Amino acid sequence: MKKRSQSLSSFSQIPLASPISLILVFVISILSFLGGSLYQSQKSQTTSNQETQISEKLIVSRVVDGDTVQLKNGKEVRLYGISTPEKKESYYSEAKQFTESLVLNKEITLVQEEKYKQDKFGRLLGYVFVDGVNLNIELVRNGLAKVVLYEKRAKIKYQDELLAAENNAKSQQLAIWSR
Repeated sequence: MKKRSQSLSSFSQIPLASPISLILVFVISILSFLGGSLYQSQKSQTTSNQETQISEKLIVSRVVDGDTVQLKNGKEVRLYGISTPEKKESYYSEAKQFTESLVLNKEITLVQEEKYKQDKFGRLLGYVFVDGVNLNIELVRNGLAKVVLYEKRAKIKYQDELLAAENNAKSQQLAIWSR
């Protein structure tokens, strides 16, 4: 019993926090909470600004070549991050036919990078999705397109998937990689 009373008495010797200290701890806690909430809202705003999805109904009326399509509204869309063979190159026809088979006369979803929405020719730049399939990646996966990245630009949205698809197509020596 004696030990118990000694330990209780040693507690009474600890000074209680002053009201100012308690107020400071409370204010710091609230500021920390609010600061974290502000950071999260800015972070989610930045993430959503990294890409833009065009919500109007987009229907492909013509395939110009493997990596360029024309919409019913007259605008052209250039697939971002890839390049298919040009007219006089091997696999030009195959790339164009592949694109036609996936998107011609179909409704697509166009997802764009925030900073790269148009090229110097006025074409829209982006990733074309049809029925949830990313055409850009599918062309690369099938050896009908090369990945095109620019050193001075930031990492693009589907860069890892595009590079993995290209490496796989190369290792399997598909289409343009069969030479």
